[in-house]
Amino acid sequence: MGRYIVTIFWSTIYMLVVGFIAAPLTQSVFEPKEAILIGVVFGILFAIIIPAITATSHKDNSKFSKLK
Repeated sequence: MGRYIVTIFWSTIYMLVVGFIAAPLTQSVFEPKEAILIGVVFGILFAIIIPAITATSHKDNSKFSKLK
């Protein structure tokens, strides 16, 4: 459970930074709510997908190694 919380937290922080930098470059207004929402969605996806990918490349006895 901790992996999900940490991943969601850091992806939200990174999306806020990227959104803050990218908004002036694209001549748009920085929307923190959108950046937080996108960060949470990507954080959840990364927390689910990355262990599944690494488990298939490394065989072990975890629950993720059976996700073929």
